[in-house]
Order: sequence, then structure tokens, then C-alpha cells
Amino acid sequence: MNSPLLKFEFEKEEDRQIARLISVLIFISWGAYAFAILFGILFSDWILVAVILSGCALLIIPFIMIRRGKLQFSSFIVVLSVLVTVTFIATIGQGIRDLAIVSLPIIIIFAGLTLNQLHFRISVGITILSISWLAIGENMGWFQPKPFVGVGANWVTLAMLTILIIVAAIAVDLLAQNTRKNLMKAQTEIAQRIQTEAELREKEFQYHNLADSGIALIWTSGTDKLCNYFNLPWLRFTGRTLEQELGNGWAEGVHPDDFEQCLKTYVTSFDKREKFDMEYRVRHVSGEYRWIQDLGTPTYNSSGEFVGYIGHCFDITERKKLEEQLRYQSNRDSMTGLYNRNFFEVEFKRFEQSRDFPISIIMADIDGLKYTNDTKGHAAGDELLRQGANVLSSVMRTGDIVARIGGDEFAVLLPRTDAEMVKTIIERIRDKIGEYNIEQPDLLLNISLGCSTTELFDLMKTLKHADQNMYADKIKHKASRVEKIKNNF
Repeated sequence: MNSPLLKFEFEKEEDRQIARLISVLIFISWGAYAFAILFGILFSDWILVAVILSGCALLIIPFIMIRRGKLQFSSFIVVLSVLVTVTFIATIGQGIRDLAIVSLPIIIIFAGLTLNQLHFRISVGITILSISWLAIGENMGWFQPKPFVGVGANWVTLAMLTILIIVAAIAVDLLAQNTRKNLMKAQTEIAQRIQTEAELREKEFQYHNLADSGIALIWTSGTDKLCNYFNLPWLRFTGRTLEQELGNGWAEGVHPDDFEQCLKTYVTSFDKREKFDMEYRVRHVSGEYRWIQDLGTPTYNSSGEFVGYIGHCFDITERKKLEEQLRYQSNRDSMTGLYNRNFFEVEFKRFEQSRDFPISIIMADIDGLKYTNDTKGHAAGDELLRQGANVLSSVMRTGDIVARIGGDEFAVLLPRTDAEMVKTIIERIRDKIGEYNIEQPDLLLNISLGCSTTELFDLMKTLKHADQNMYADKIKHKASRVEKIKNNF
């Protein structure tokens, strides 16, 4: 089997083995044909010689096609050619009908080693037809077999039997070799698979140990989008068992307000095989909802096939609280807790583009704040500011924007509020101021108020008009205080 004629350059060992078997069958056929030609010449059976030479020529075609990689085609042509040739020479030749009937199953052994299932079944069918022809044709008188006659006929028959036995032995030996190789290959593959599975189990065990020893909450899912693993930190975080979390069980702990967006992000990214980074709230073992950041990544096996997702989650509740605190501080006045000027200006621009008209604006100014600071100290002045802020915010509705825009100045944006409604709100503010002054006579509160309403989109003009009305109210307050002083004198 190490002859240069039996060396083939195929990528797969299985293809190289099939090519060698086909070549061996061709060489064996040529060798048997050579003896048959010799016997045909000895007994002057020139028809037999001509048929065998044709059979030899036909085998050149598959011999060439093997080198071109046409293995199944070559194998089928070899088997078909040998079957037809043997059947034909058994019909018209001398003394080999019985030998042909015995040799046909041997050809099938070679066919089983090289052909695919379809071609093998066709070959078996042709063999059955050939044997039927040779067995029935003689009895029906369709042809008359001619035994070898003359000097040495018995020796010729013995020689042909010997050749047939040798060919059969070669076929059986090749079959046994092929079986042993397949068994050894199967044993090797089984051993490799067992070793690979053991290595995978060991790696999976090490991975789970590593995942359980960290602080990240880790999950994995399969190609069906269902989660199939959660590490111990996740289970400790939620206080639930692995069985409860598997599949879609984990979703039971997602905050209702976050569930829809969480699911949409997961499914959309999964379908596109893309990474995702999302934040949502999950119910903690303590019962409170805590914020987590979930980083999901698609995973692939060694063959590059998509096998699911892996996610790493981190508790970001403290970060969220800090962000909220910073957001609050950036939008709020530290003294009064109301919105600050920056937030007011942003909302002012948003209201200009909104459909919340009519919009009213109230401008307010704490009267006598400097006098309070000078006579009673800045702590009293700060308290006066806070009380003024409380009065203003106490009469406002959800959606109204109350802001401190200066030292003693306040502004209120009131969406969907007409002129009559804003006047009512102004009166409620003044009533609240009166109630406060009765309760706190040692730190009297006076606020100058001005308002304006617009049905159109010119809020800046409305703001200026409200400010002018506030200053007009402040002048009235000053005039009233002067009149009181005169009356005291």
C-alpha cells in the first residue's frame, strides 16, 4: 500500500483510504483479466479476449478520475464495469460461468468499501440481475456455457479457482483492515470525546468557582433566550433559588416600571447578536428595589457558532443615589429647596415650545429682607427666605415650577393657567402670608407679587410684564409703610 501509485493528496484521510481501495480494485481486476486473456489465447477464445480487453480499457477512465478527486464517480464506474465485464464474459466465454457467479459477491465486498449508500444499492441490484441472468439464462436456453476443453483444461480451472480465492482473500483482508481502522478511529474519537467532556466539566467547574467567588452578579442564557445559569452572588442578592431564577423566572424580580424597557433591550440585542449595557431595578433580598448595571455579551463556541449570552451585573444603587443627589443639587437652591435659576431658565425655554398655553407667570420679592438682615442677623434673614419659599410652594399644583431666581426674588411658571386662575392663586398666597404672620409675629413676612398671562408664545414679554406688576405692588407696600409711620407720629 506504499506504492507511489497508491499515494493521493486529499485533505481527509477517509478520502485517501477510499482512493487506495479503488486503485487496489482496479489493479486486482487488471491482474485477473490478464490471466483470463492468457487462458483465452491458450484456448483460442478470441471473443473472450476482445471482451476482457474492452473491460481493461474501461478501467482506465476511473483510474484517471481518481487523480481528479472524483472518488464516488470512479468507484461506481469500477464496480459497474467489472460487474458488466464478468457477466458478459461468463455468458459468451468458456468455462467461467460458475466462477463468475462466485466472483460477483466478491465484487460487492469491494463495492461496500468504497461506494456511498445509493451507489451500493444500485450495485447490489445489478449483481442480483447478473446472477439471475447467469443462473436462469442457462436453464431457459438463452445461452449455452462452454466449458474449457482440451489439454490442461482441469489445470486452467484449478488456476482460475486459485485466483478467485486469492482475490476473495484480498477482499476479506481489506474489509477486515477497514473494519479495524474504523473501530480504532471510533475508539480514538470516543476517548477524545470523553477527555474533551472531562476537560469541559473541569473548566465549567473552575468557571463556576471563579464566578461564585467574585462580586459580579453573573447569568448566562442559551440560544432560546432563556437563562440557564446564575452564580451565587446573584442568588444571594435576590434571595431566590437557582430553580426560581432559571428560564424567565429572574424577570419576576424586575421593577414593574423597568420591565418593558429591560425586556426590549435584551430581546433586540439578542436578535442582532450585539452587546448591551442597561440599568434597571431588581428586588433585593431585603425587599427593596436596588439598581443594577447589566452588561450582556454574545458568546460563541470554538467553531464560531452562537451559543447564547453572558451577563455581568453590578449593584449601582449608591451611584444612582449620588447621581440623584448631584442632579438635585444642580437644579435646586440650597437655601430654600426650591428650583434654582438655571433650572427655571431651562424650563422657561421648554414651556415656550410646549402646548401648555395659556401660561401664567408670578414674580415675587421678599420685602424688607435687608432690614431683617441688618437688625436681626443673617440667620433670621435666611429663615425669612425659607418661610417665603414655603408659602409660595404650599399653594402651587403639581407641574407648577417655583424657583428662587435671585437673592430675594422668586418666579413661578404656571402651565394651563388663565388670568382668573392666577389671580385666585395670588389671593391664596396672600392668605397664607396672613396666616403665617399671625403665627409668627416676631418674624413678619411680606411679599410683593405680580402676575401676567399669555395665550401666545411670547413668554419673555409675559415675564417682563409680571416683573413690572411685582414692582408696582412693591411700591404700594412702601407707600403703605410710609403712611403707617406718619400715622404713628
